[in-house]
Amino acid sequence: MTFKHTLGYSEEELKGMTIYDIVAHDKSSVERNLRRVLEEGRYPVGERRYRRRDGSLVDVEVNTSTILRHGRPVSCVVAHDITERARAQRLLEERVASLSRIAANLTFDLPTQDALDVTAENVVNASTAVACGIVLMNERADTLNIFGSHGLPEGYTTGLQAAYMAGVPSPSLRAFRGRKPVLVRDFRRAILAEPLYAPIHRFIPGVPWDTVYSVPLISRGRAQGAMFFCYLPESEPDEDEKVFVGAVAYQAAIAVENARLLAEASGKATLEERQRLARELHDSVSQALYGIALGAKTASDDLAGADPRRAAEPLNYVMSLAEAGLAEMRALIFELRPESLEKEGLVPALEKQAAALRARHGIQVETLLCDEPEAPIENKETLYRIAQEAMHNTAKHARADNVMMNLRCDSEWITLDISDDGVGFDPDGDSPAISACVP
Repeated sequence: MTFKHTLGYSEEELKGMTIYDIVAHDKSSVERNLRRVLEEGRYPVGERRYRRRDGSLVDVEVNTSTILRHGRPVSCVVAHDITERARAQRLLEERVASLSRIAANLTFDLPTQDALDVTAENVVNASTAVACGIVLMNERADTLNIFGSHGLPEGYTTGLQAAYMAGVPSPSLRAFRGRKPVLVRDFRRAILAEPLYAPIHRFIPGVPWDTVYSVPLISRGRAQGAMFFCYLPESEPDEDEKVFVGAVAYQAAIAVENARLLAEASGKATLEERQRLARELHDSVSQALYGIALGAKTASDDLAGADPRRAAEPLNYVMSLAEAGLAEMRALIFELRPESLEKEGLVPALEKQAAALRARHGIQVETLLCDEPEAPIENKETLYRIAQEAMHNTAKHARADNVMMNLRCDSEWITLDISDDGVGFDPDGDSPAISACVP
C-alpha cells in the first residue's frame, strides 16, 4: 500500500508494468544491478529515482535481495522514500556552491551595487526565500538605501527607498540598530497598516511573500546595513537556513567594508597626489612665472632708458624661462591625464619627462628611444613611473650634469636604461635609500 501511495499507481496498473517503467535510470544500469542481485543474492543498490504516475520523480534508497517463491528466485525490493533527505542534501550542496560563487563575485572589481545584486540572486537560488534585498545605512542622513535586490517587482525598490527616506520603522532598520536578526510574520498586513509604507502599498496585493527575515550586515564590529529575505505565507527560514543567510550577510558586509576602505584609500591617494602636484607647480612653474615677470619688467625699464640694447639679455632670460615653464606644464598635465599615456604612447611620455628635467634642473638629457612598443598599457605605465622616479632621484641626489635614457624594444622584451654622471654612492657604506616607483 505504501508503494502504491508513494508512486500513485493502482495495483492493476503495477501488474502491467516492468521495472524499467518505474526506475528512472537507463536500462543498462537497471540490468547491471539485477545481475548483481542474482549473483550475490543480496545487493544494496543505494540511492535511485523512481517515476511517479504523474511523471514526477521521487528519491528512494533501495536494497534488493533474492528469495525463493514456488521454487523460483524472485527479486525482493525494499525502497525507502528519502525525498526530503535528498532535497536537503541538494540544497546543502547548492548553498555551499552559492557561498563559493558569492565569495568569488565579491572579489571581482565590480561596482558595489552590481556585486550585491549578484549576491542577492545567488542567495535566493540557494534558499527557500523568494526575494531578497540588501540595504546600506547612510550615516549622514541616518536612513537606509537599498543597494542590491533580486525577486522584487519592478518599481518596488524605488518605492521602498521612498519609504526609507520618510523614516518608516522597517525590520531592516531594527536589525541594523539592534545588531541581531528580526523575523516579521503577516508582513503584508503590517505594510498596509503603516502610512509611511504608502509608496509600496500598490505592490502588496501582487507579491507572494508574507514573512520577512532581516539580518544585520556587520564586519569588523561595524554595522553596515541589513539584508532582508522574503518568504511565502506559512513559511519561514529553519535553523540551517538562518545559518546560511547569516554567512551570506557576513560575506556581503565584508565586501561593503572593503569598498568603503578602498574609497577612503583612493581619496587619500588623490589628496596626496594633488598636494604633490601643488608643490611641483610652486617649485617650478610659479618660480618660472615670477622670473618671467621680473625679466619682462627689467627689459621694459631698459627699453625706456637710454640704451635699449641692454633689453636683449633680460628678454632672452624671459624666453628661456617661458620655454622651461612650458616644458614643466606639459609634463605635469601629462601626469594629471593618465589616459594620455594610452593615447599618445610611452615614447612621447618619456620625451616630456626628459624635457621637464632639462627645463627644471638644467641637466642635459640625451634620449635614444625605439619606436612605440607593442605592450599592455599597464606595462607602459610601469616603465613611465620608473623613468619618472629615476630622473627625480638623479636631480635630487646625484648632482649630475648629464643623463642618458635608452629605450630598447624587440618582439619579447622592452628594456629601459637610465644612467647619469652624478656622484653615485658607496654600496658598502652608509647611503640614502634609492627608491623606484613601480605601480
